[in-house]
Amino acid sequence: MKVTKVDVHVVSVPFTKPETWRFGRLWGLTNAIVEVHTDEGITGIGEVPGSPLISLVRDALEATAPWIVGHDPLRVTEFLTRCQDRGWHHYPYLGNEAQAGIEMALWDIAGKAHGCPVHQFFGGLQTEEVPFYWFINVNDRDPETARAEAAEGVERGFDTVYIKIGFDIDNDLAIARAIKDEVGDEVAFRVDANEGWTVFQARDALRRFEDVGVEFVEQPIDMHNIGGLADLRSKTRVRIAANQSAWLPAQVPDVIAQRAADVVVTDPHQLGGLVPFRNAITMCETAGLPVIKHAFGDTAITTVAAAHVLAAMPGPQLAHQQFVTFLVHDLLTERVEFVDGKLATPTGPGLGIELDREALELYKDVYEKYGEFEGYGPITPESPLPAELHEAKR
Repeated sequence: MKVTKVDVHVVSVPFTKPETWRFGRLWGLTNAIVEVHTDEGITGIGEVPGSPLISLVRDALEATAPWIVGHDPLRVTEFLTRCQDRGWHHYPYLGNEAQAGIEMALWDIAGKAHGCPVHQFFGGLQTEEVPFYWFINVNDRDPETARAEAAEGVERGFDTVYIKIGFDIDNDLAIARAIKDEVGDEVAFRVDANEGWTVFQARDALRRFEDVGVEFVEQPIDMHNIGGLADLRSKTRVRIAANQSAWLPAQVPDVIAQRAADVVVTDPHQLGGLVPFRNAITMCETAGLPVIKHAFGDTAITTVAAAHVLAAMPGPQLAHQQFVTFLVHDLLTERVEFVDGKLATPTGPGLGIELDREALELYKDVYEKYGEFEGYGPITPESPLPAELHEAKR
């Protein structure tokens, strides 16, 4: 079997309501959907988030595509090695994203070719359900809004809730206390500062969070300061999660060696694919650290792809991140559903999913007409889209 071509579709899929984080406000996802075609009629699908800009992501994918066209799609490791030999390791963030989007599609092809789900290639099924968490979004930074959002997540069966902080520490604490008061001790509650504090500020903030009862505080300081994370961890009772500090394959062992985190939060796109993702999980398992799948602005395609790897992990898992509950449409013919906060492990060949062609064309048109959703920049009070495009389609 040989790869004949790689198609890249740019889509802008709106959220039902915006996500506000420390770096800006996001009204939806602008991502690249990848299709890898073969001479045997098998097509695999993958996805790349549109960060930092979709134009750069598309260029990176177009640069990477010739390294798989004409080659055997089942030789996945050979493709990953070829990407590094061509210098992507010198531009790891963007290069890893492009590499990961195509690698995801190759695993889909492999599963379809062999008539088995992707998780079989990663050790076989260990769990029939993968846990995910409820993403609380508080655009007005009102504690009562946060309380209501948390209650909705619990009502929908999620046993872990999460919120962005890193704004004003007093407001962050008020929101956190309102959420904890609402969900109690039976529901895990975690917060993400998104590098919002200096080390000096973080010492005070973590001390003030000690009596809130959070599961952990994610990435309190700058991603490059792994030593600073280690110092903070040694001086607080609050667990610390490394996210941006553990994006790259070489960073994960550094976080482990410096004892900089209690939890590692990372994802296939930053690491460079499902294989590097599994490698990172194995390293962390050996060190006794749990791994949480980070979502870098994913549709259901990546959520499902990562779930195949996670389903092959032994033992209990902490809940993982997803954006599917924000999206008006998940781009699939059968919508991804979370039952009691868990995603049933797909059992069909490959990724076990199919693109909804009508939705794909619709959100390609949204991109062509309205452009991309950018997550970095000023917090815009109004969406660039008509209100009806933010209504859930099913």
